Amino acid sequence: MRKTSRLLLSAALLTLLAATAFPQKRLCPKPPPSPFKHSGEIVTSFDSRAGGMRTSLQHPQAIANGAELYYLAASFMHQSPTRPGTPALELVLYTTAPAAPHGGENVALVLDGQAHTFAQNASFRSQPGGGNAVRLTLSYADLSALTRARAAAVQLGAAQLRLTNNHLESLREMLSLLAPSPGRWQTADATAR
Repeated sequence: MRKTSRLLLSAALLTLLAATAFPQKRLCPKPPPSPFKHSGEIVTSFDSRAGGMRTSLQHPQAIANGAELYYLAASFMHQSPTRPGTPALELVLYTTAPAAPHGGENVALVLDGQAHTFAQNASFRSQPGGGNAVRLTLSYADLSALTRARAAAVQLGAAQLRLTNNHLESLREMLSLLAPSPGRWQTADATAR
């Protein structure tokens, strides 16, 4: 064989074998599909006002209470694994109806037919474009109890907002993101020690 033929053959074999011997990493791997089936939109972005990463949920499906329609939203701030704290989720139920429910003491979670008072606080606020919002701060334990329930509702005074399975499934995904397993935060340095 001639020298150029040998070089071309060697280069071709080296190129074919290099592709299988040295797998290439993709710069932005596509995340695996979510095991949770819901129509909510969950986004993680940098919150410049709070100075950290925030995960937010917006659910397009309305919760009907008579003539009023309520919508579900939720968010939480990611915490540093070096400075752990108690994780909490802010659950927001907002409506465009002008009348707001009153009395923070009358807010409760109804899980499988039983009233469940939650440990954190509730607040009522008017929205800038009209309408009202109820903000509930739920601890990890309260959110876990809410997502384990087969039937769940939020009691606002006399009104009871029943969460559908679609809403509960989106909250289950938020719960899985709120306090991920410790192995998720390990770095190569921590595993080498």
